Amino acid sequence: MTMTLLVEVTGNQRSGTSGKGNPYCMYEAFVHLPNVPYPQKTSFYAQTPQEAPRAGTYECDVIADVRDGRLEFTCDPRQGRHKNVPPLHTVNSGKAAAV
Repeated sequence: MTMTLLVEVTGNQRSGTSGKGNPYCMYEAFVHLPNVPYPQKTSFYAQTPQEAPRAGTYECDVIADVRDGRLEFTCDPRQGRHKNVPPLHTVNSGKAAAV
């Protein structure tokens, strides 16, 4: 069974150099979790800003692993499939617009 998540990359990112002198880039996204009514804000890691995916919605596979004897679930929008949909946070919730 393959589990996928929708991840909306916002395009907001920050980059710098770690204490060990290695470059990094953290980019912001919202992940849509099953049975959770609102997307959850999170951040993902890339080594350089060029590695960060462009803003948009991605369908990402969830990867299960065991690290140090603990179960871990991850997904990586850089490996996700870009979906040609408008940003999900802009979709009309069905309420009439105020005039």
